[in-house]
Amino acid sequence: MLALLVLAILVGGILQRVSGMGFGLVAGPFIVLIVGPLEGVLFVNLSGAIASTIILGRVVRDVEWRTFAWLASSSIVVTVPAALLLRDASSSALEITVGAVVIAAMTLAVVTSRLRREGAHPLPRAARWPLATTGVASGFGSVAAGIGGPPVAVYAVLSGWDPKKFAATAQPFFAANALAALVAKLVLADASFPALTGWEWALLMAAIVGGLAVGDALAPRVSAVAMRRVLIALAYVGGVATLARGLSGVV
Repeated sequence: MLALLVLAILVGGILQRVSGMGFGLVAGPFIVLIVGPLEGVLFVNLSGAIASTIILGRVVRDVEWRTFAWLASSSIVVTVPAALLLRDASSSALEITVGAVVIAAMTLAVVTSRLRREGAHPLPRAARWPLATTGVASGFGSVAAGIGGPPVAVYAVLSGWDPKKFAATAQPFFAANALAALVAKLVLADASFPALTGWEWALLMAAIVGGLAVGDALAPRVSAVAMRRVLIALAYVGGVATLARGLSGVV
């Protein structure tokens, strides 16, 4: 179990550093399969916040703080009602939620990218309602599945957001979003972290740092398109597996 957790975290960290997102999408479903839905999502929130905070130190100069403020404030508002809504959900229901969120999010991201390539009219960057809507969707996804990235990625594509500024601004937002979801579930949903020993926690935290270091080395050497395809493929595999196990528990 521990080896699989380390592997999932390493791959998630690499993709997070190279593409600006991907930890929750890739590592999340596999972590949920390994340690369970409630503990797994909480661990994804914590790990994702740590990874984004570490990356932020390298990209802070490119952060658009006003955009971050709109996204963060709207996402944090929804964390409490989302945690209350999911408080009494069964393990199977939570696994179904995680799998469905991943599959729907990746499908939406793929379709959105295709629409933009075909010349769809971009969203105005000055408009605030798309940012607020994106923040709300991201906040709910982070509470429910530890996955807040896809709505932001969709907004980035539809608005024509500069990729460098998107990747930078996403880091403080992902950290704030994940921490808000984590606190809401600890306080309101009686959630708990996986039962791990001290050295196991240390190993998993080292895996986060190691994944980011490998991603840092790979970033200038690999194609962004290729990494995006890997992210999508792994996210679909994990999402389908988690959804299937959740469905098997209710039939």
